[in-house]
Amino acid sequence: MAKSKNSTTKRFSTENRSLTENSIGRELSWAGPRDAVADGSSTDKKNYAESLSRALAQRFADALRSSFSGILPDASGAGQESKARTGKGLKKLDVNYSTIELGLGLGVSIKTINFRDAKTKRYTKNYTRVDNELRAEAADYHERQPYAVLCAIVFLPLDACDDGSSAPSSFGQAVQIFRYRAGREKPVDDPTLFERILVGLYEVNPDDFGRVAFFDVMDAPPRTGRPASLMSFKNAIEAIVDAYDQRNKTTFKWAEGTTEVVVPPEPEAEDTEEGGG
Repeated sequence: MAKSKNSTTKRFSTENRSLTENSIGRELSWAGPRDAVADGSSTDKKNYAESLSRALAQRFADALRSSFSGILPDASGAGQESKARTGKGLKKLDVNYSTIELGLGLGVSIKTINFRDAKTKRYTKNYTRVDNELRAEAADYHERQPYAVLCAIVFLPLDACDDGSSAPSSFGQAVQIFRYRAGREKPVDDPTLFERILVGLYEVNPDDFGRVAFFDVMDAPPRTGRPASLMSFKNAIEAIVDAYDQRNKTTFKWAEGTTEVVVPPEPEAEDTEEGGG
C-alpha cells in the first residue's frame, strides 16, 4: 500500500468553481482511498496525510491568490513546500507569501489528523506532536521575521466532536491544546505563537463526504458534541486575510462607526539651508 519513495510527486489542481465551496471532497479523494488507508500501516497513513496536505495547500493558495499576488504554490502547482528564511536557515512552508519588501508576509501551515487511534478510539494521539511542530515553525519564522503573520489550519473529521463523555471530545481537546499556540497580536509577542489557528472539521460519511466548516480556537467550544456555529470556507479565507491586514494595514474609525484603511503619510524630507559665515 505504501507509495514508492521514487514515485513522482503528483500535483493537485483546484477547480475555479470550487475555490470557496464548503467541501474538501476532491482533496480527500485525491489523497487516496480513505477506507483502505484506515486499515493500512502507519506509512500508508503518513503518505495519505502528506498528499492531503499538499492538495489543501494548493486549495488555500488558490483561494488567497486574489489578495496575495505571487503566493505559493502557484496556480500550476509549482512551489509546493516553498522555502522561507528562518533563524536556522531556509525551511519549508505549506503556503508562502513573500516579497522583497516584506520578506515573509504570510505563511499558512496545514496539519491533518485523519484517523482514530486504534487503542483509544480517539483522534487525540498526535495532538502533542502537531503542537510541537507548530511551536517550532512559529519560533523559527518569527524569531527571524517578527512581523510575519502565521496561520495554521488543523483538519479533523467531524465525528471528532462525538467521542466525548466524562472527558472532552477529541474536537474539544484540540481547541484546548491549540488555543495555547494561537493569539499572537503584536510583533513583540511570544514568537512561538501563531497569529490565528482554525480547526477544519470535515465529513467522512459517504452521503456528505468532504463537507467542511471551520472553528477559531480562540472561541469557546462545546465540551462534547458539535459547535452551534462554524465558519464557511469563504469565512476562513477572510479570517486569514484579516489576520494579515491587522498586522500590515492601518484602519481609522470615524465617530459614525465606519472604518477605512488609511496609508500613513510619508515623512517629508527636511529642507537644508546653506548658512554663511
